[in-house]
Amino acid sequence: MTTNPLGQMQVIHVDDQPWVEYEDETGFIPPGAAVKPLIDPETGHTFMLTRFAPDYKAPSHWHPSDTIYVITQGEFSVEGEGTYRPGDVRWVQGGTAYGSESAGPEGCEFYIVSLGPFDVNDPASDTPPRGDWRSLER
Repeated sequence: MTTNPLGQMQVIHVDDQPWVEYEDETGFIPPGAAVKPLIDPETGHTFMLTRFAPDYKAPSHWHPSDTIYVITQGEFSVEGEGTYRPGDVRWVQGGTAYGSESAGPEGCEFYIVSLGPFDVNDPASDTPPRGDWRSLER
């Protein structure tokens, strides 16, 4: 039997968690994003509240695991998909590269749930196993 690092159940008080500037050691993702990690990454999953500064833009990328976004504030746009607003949910299948992400003029906040590793990959140098948004049929 394995031990769950969170215990059987745990209350997470989001407002009590500090914002941490998102840092990408590779320099691929630009500064301007902050996160509140809400579970220990040692679980093998990611759950965090993310904040993009006004007019922030992240380049096209992909994650190896399915990722769910729940928009809570502002406008969150993805090239080739459209604009998401508070209450909208976005799901991306792991291994699928998607267009650049950007925040509206007032910035945005959203929860991210990754159902496994959350590595950020550049599709120009690391081919996404499920394809690139520019070549997928809609």
